[in-house]
Amino acid sequence: MFESRRPDQSFEPLLELRAVSAGYPTGRVLYDLDLTVGDGEVVALLGRNGMGKTTTLLTIMGRIRPETGSISFAGRRLNELPPFRIARLGIGLVPEGRQVFANLTVRENLLAVARVPRGDRPGWTVEAVFDLFPRLAERADQLAHRLSGGEQQMLAIGRALMTNPRLLLLDEATEGLAPLVRREIWNVLGQLKKDGHSILVVDKNVAALAQVADRFCVLEKGRLVWEGRPEALLAARDVVDRYLGV
Repeated sequence: MFESRRPDQSFEPLLELRAVSAGYPTGRVLYDLDLTVGDGEVVALLGRNGMGKTTTLLTIMGRIRPETGSISFAGRRLNELPPFRIARLGIGLVPEGRQVFANLTVRENLLAVARVPRGDRPGWTVEAVFDLFPRLAERADQLAHRLSGGEQQMLAIGRALMTNPRLLLLDEATEGLAPLVRREIWNVLGQLKKDGHSILVVDKNVAALAQVADRFCVLEKGRLVWEGRPEALLAARDVVDRYLGV
């Protein structure tokens, strides 16, 4: 479906988690987690429910403070920074459950978070998001709470892109969406990959992820238990059955 990276292609580190442990008042969830995303790399974070995937993304965004270890982005330490500072450094989050601004229109949702682009890369505009998701253009003046679940997910992705991030985080990218909408989301992620965007994506659809991801990382009870190229995981049925099977 999309052009694959060469097996020997390397990426300059952009996001680095080193020996990160984190959790909630009720208990620790992540244990000495090492995780990297390279500049221009698409990484899929896999694991059964409750294994720490969402906690990983929230810890990166500063919504959960790491108890141990370090998190760096583009050479900048994130551990002590509040979420709004981390977002301004260039990390955009598409949260689980979409969380669009319900009483704003589609266009207002996009404009509310718009930021000036960084570096020489062309910036995201409302028109560019509408080109990516034509269905949103048709509903530009509609209130977000009147959109379908799939349209809200498109809006959540578009809203994150309007911050002009260097790294895009997607939590449960296609969960609960109709097959046609899922296909559209995967096509968009494939296009973003071809354009050189760095992405860390959580989803359960291993086959679809294999079409866009450069690398798979599998979590089990808050620990990284496997990482490698998608084709290697698809060939390792024991790994799939042990860590991803229902």
